[in-house]
Amino acid sequence: MTTNAVYISGFGALTALGSQLTQHTQLHQQGISGLTPHPELPWLQGVVNEPNLKQWIPDKKACRMLTRQGLLGIASATLAIEHAGLTEADFSQADHMTGVIYGAFFSQGVANAAQPYLNAYQDDALDHQAFGERHYRDFPPLWILPRLPNTTGGQISIQYGLRGLSYSVVNGFSGGMIAVGEAFNAIKQQRGYRYVTGASEMDPTLEQLFALDCNGLLARNQPHQAGLVIGEAGVSFIVEASLQAQQRCPTRTEPQIEILAYHNSYIPDVLTLSPSIRQHKIEQHIQACLDKAGVCARDLSAAQLSLAGIDSLDHSEVNAVTTLLGNQALLLSATDYCGFTLGASAATQLFYGCLQLSQGYWAPVLNLEHKPHTQNPNYNHQKRTHQGEQILLCHHLDHQGNEVSLLLKSVAATCQLSQGVKP
Repeated sequence: MTTNAVYISGFGALTALGSQLTQHTQLHQQGISGLTPHPELPWLQGVVNEPNLKQWIPDKKACRMLTRQGLLGIASATLAIEHAGLTEADFSQADHMTGVIYGAFFSQGVANAAQPYLNAYQDDALDHQAFGERHYRDFPPLWILPRLPNTTGGQISIQYGLRGLSYSVVNGFSGGMIAVGEAFNAIKQQRGYRYVTGASEMDPTLEQLFALDCNGLLARNQPHQAGLVIGEAGVSFIVEASLQAQQRCPTRTEPQIEILAYHNSYIPDVLTLSPSIRQHKIEQHIQACLDKAGVCARDLSAAQLSLAGIDSLDHSEVNAVTTLLGNQALLLSATDYCGFTLGASAATQLFYGCLQLSQGYWAPVLNLEHKPHTQNPNYNHQKRTHQGEQILLCHHLDHQGNEVSLLLKSVAATCQLSQGVKP
């Protein structure tokens, strides 16, 4: 263990599986999905059923101006802060060294902004003059504030009094994992030693579901129609320099999670590429991530994959990983547990990756009959336990071409203490 290492020292999430780490762990190990039928539409969905998000919002007054994305994001940040064992004293001691890098939402639709425009719609056309003179006032007061892409991250900074580097990652579905990677880079560059990161997402609007369905990307309840099963989530992480983490929690027994490498890339026209070219680009991306850490494929214990439900992408992802890693590393995925959580989808995968590393288990992959190469022995079919050092590749790929990977290693608490870290 080196003193310049970077840890994910805390994490918290609200997904369709629950809100507490014990809930997530129990259902995840047992292979129980939180997806449920939509009450009015022929789609499955992953809904956060926690009825009292306000219990995790420090400033309850702020709830009046927050959308559900904001509430889920701040609540998950509180859970991550609690899991890391951070206190007000930790934040106030050097508040300029603790920042917030947070993924922006994705699912704000146009329907919630429609009424002012409809009021100015006359004779089959929009009366721009009437809208500019009168109907723009039909927007509720402060309507735009909770819909700004930096609202959730900004509110986390405000509610916890954090004055370090703060910005939002506006990168669609991969934003939450990119935020963790950017925090990792910021700590390595000594621009702070602790960051709150992650992403949040609410149940999408009807027009977004309709657009996905028209493009053949949305899963129906019928088994033969694969695709995305949409969910909502709030997911947060505490990314921290190892020195500060060790000084705060010298007697921690739960393994720490070290970030070994971060790599972010983009595949243009990902859905229309030939399978061989798409697979090659994914292989290049993953190999670049391994090279950054100086890790060989044979060193990996498991790979947490997107496997979001789009056949062409899933095949390319599995083929690329199997080609690079061979038959040694287990293949894992959390999408079938809580859905493709849009702007929080990469963060959700990362959360369940961290959960498995810290709690010493690998969860089964669900719906194997719909996965590429169903006879592939690499898929994890049942709960497995593990001990000692584990290295996990967490890989995200989505239908817009966003691709991001983090390479993680579990570090045993006994190893940390025996090494000893000087202040």
